[in-house]
Amino acid sequence: MIKNILGYEIEEGVSPEEYERWLFEVHAPDLLANPHLDRIVFNKVLRPVRQASGNTAAVPEGYTFYRIAEMYYADEEAYANYLKWFEENPLPVERGPAGRTKFKFYLVTESTEVTRE
Repeated sequence: MIKNILGYEIEEGVSPEEYERWLFEVHAPDLLANPHLDRIVFNKVLRPVRQASGNTAAVPEGYTFYRIAEMYYADEEAYANYLKWFEENPLPVERGPAGRTKFKFYLVTESTEVTRE
């Protein structure tokens, strides 16, 4: 599995209510129209954590985020097809994140999940 992980704030001048409406009524449906994207997880940040598990290490102050989102793809080929699909089916600029989303990072990652047996 491949996924994008992105962290962002809301652009100044956009209210949380406006942003949430656009995100769930416009942007998420536009993204999910792409058949190569399996799912999206939007993680709304509640607060930072300053100590690692069991107080084993301090976590320094750093970036703050409004959300950290995850976009899932079957594999690298699916991600490449996702990008190609948007080249062939571009989003109208007025529906996209410009002017709404202040990206702090946007990465392609490979996941390893660890669970209890």
